[in-house]
This record gives sequence, structure tokens and C-alpha cells, in this order.
Amino acid sequence: MTSLTALGLAAALSAVAAIACEVIAERRGRRPAAFLLFKPLTTVLIAATLFVGQSPDLLLIAAFALALGGDIALMFDGEPAFLAGLGSFFVAHLALVAVFVHGLPAAELLAALPLWSLGFVVYAVALFTWLLPKTGDLRWPVVAYGAVLTGMVLTSAAAQAALDTPATQLTLAGALLFAFSDSVLAIRQFVGPYRAAQPLILSSYWLAIGLIAAAHWPIVF
Repeated sequence: MTSLTALGLAAALSAVAAIACEVIAERRGRRPAAFLLFKPLTTVLIAATLFVGQSPDLLLIAAFALALGGDIALMFDGEPAFLAGLGSFFVAHLALVAVFVHGLPAAELLAALPLWSLGFVVYAVALFTWLLPKTGDLRWPVVAYGAVLTGMVLTSAAAQAALDTPATQLTLAGALLFAFSDSVLAIRQFVGPYRAAQPLILSSYWLAIGLIAAAHWPIVF
């Protein structure tokens, strides 16, 4: 078994364990303490795959480190923890944007932006228009986060259209899943909890960052 396979399998098992903790929490009203281990461990294991057989992009590592900080913050309840998580992921998305557009001129990116991305912008505007009246004092942090998340998806779409490589295809799929995961999280946070929300958030999030990591594995090129 290669190091990459071993890390991928370990990350998958850790993710399943963390999601199982959330399923138990929904049924019993109490989250197992093991969740505090498995949630950050899954992100660490996914990030560790970036070190296999190469020297990783430092900006990408910074993005994963910031995502890990957001993961840890969001394990706790309360507005301060939510704001800490939001801020950490905000900067993580900025780092991902820088990774996605590296080496591509801005004019080329704008020209390459696919028409379907307008549909994503419409979706993002509609979602945040619906959610914002429910966000209270968090209105402007949520607006800022929504803008940078949308920018992350659009830059990945433009990079895919401009380069059209296996790596950019994986990155775009990861960016869209990231947006989906954050949409589900936002609805749970501001509209109210619903059954299976947390397992859906976690599974789509880890698949998203897993695809973004896979785009930078040596075997992809």
C-alpha cells in the first residue's frame, strides 16, 4: 500500500467515524467525545496527502491550515465560535483563490469565465438574499464570506475553462462541493437545524477539500 493510499484510507475512516458521531448525536441528543478527535484528524489526514512525493504549495498548505482552524472553531457552540470559524474559512478561500489563479493573467481568466458561472452567481445572490434577514448582527460578516466563497468558485471555473486539465476539473468539482457544503451549513445556522444536516455538511466538505487536494497529487499530471 502506498503512502497516498494509506493516508486516503485513514482519512476516509476518520470521516466515517466523525459522521457516525453526528448520527449518534442526532438520535441520542449527545455527541460522543470522539468527535473532537475525528473531525480535525480527517482534515489533517487529507492535508497530509499533499506532502507525498513532492514539496507542496505553501499557499495551499496555508489554506488547509486555516480550514483546520475553522473546523476546530465550528466544533463549539455560540456566536464567537461561529465568527472565528467564518473568519478562518474566509482567509482560507482567499488563499485558494490565489492558488487557483497562479500563473494566469487576469484578462485571460475573465475571458475564460464560462457562461454557466452566471447561474452560480444568481444562485448565490438568491440564497444570500433569502438568508440575510435571518442573520441579525452577523449580516456583514456573512455578506463578506458569501462574496469570497463566490469568488473562489468563479476563479476555479475560469481556471478550468482556460486550462481544461484533470487537475482543474478536480478543483472545480471541489469548489462547487465546498459551496454546497457551506450553503447547507448556512441554512442550518440561520434557518434552523434539520435532520442529517451535519452529516451532509461534513461529507460534502471533506469530499470538497479531498478533491482540491487530489488536484495537486503528482499522479494527476
